[in-house]
Amino acid sequence: MTPGEARDPSLNNKRRLPEIHPVLRATATAAAGGTLVIWWPAFTFGAYNAIFFDNVLALWAVASAVLLSGLVLHRKVAVPWRSWIALLLPSFWIVLGMTAPRSKGFHYLHYFEVAITILSAPFLTWLLSKILLSDYDELPAVERFGAVGITLAIGIIAFLLGKFNYAFLTCADFNVSGNNTPPGCAQGPPFRLR
Repeated sequence: MTPGEARDPSLNNKRRLPEIHPVLRATATAAAGGTLVIWWPAFTFGAYNAIFFDNVLALWAVASAVLLSGLVLHRKVAVPWRSWIALLLPSFWIVLGMTAPRSKGFHYLHYFEVAITILSAPFLTWLLSKILLSDYDELPAVERFGAVGITLAIGIIAFLLGKFNYAFLTCADFNVSGNNTPPGCAQGPPFRLR
């Protein structure tokens, strides 16, 4: 700034924050997006030994939105065939659930559901980051895979938090939040009231 330039009055009282590095911004955005997809299914799998249908349907909705975007723009954008297959997996699970006989009880559907949810979340993290973040392809491979790795790490930690929920939550916490109590939860008042 030269001595004759007018000073922006809004800067007088504001403390300047350091600029966030674009690599950190892109990696953190990708990791945060992935963890939003994986943390609750992983926690419920740890706490209840089940992934709830709404988690799978949320994954289906995101995958279907990306899939339909690729179909709408197929003349302008080429989507690799492996991505199409991965994006179709949640839809395949729904169709399989509709067509499987209910009387025999197809237990493999539960494992397929778990696999789709847990494995699709990191892939969706990568794919959505590639699509939504313009700088993502410019990141070094370590940072790109780092976001996927962070998503996996949060998924594993959320699973363990669900498995050992009795260490920091009570049955009342689950009741207050509108969830069923998982087996082995700790008795007592909600954690926030201790």
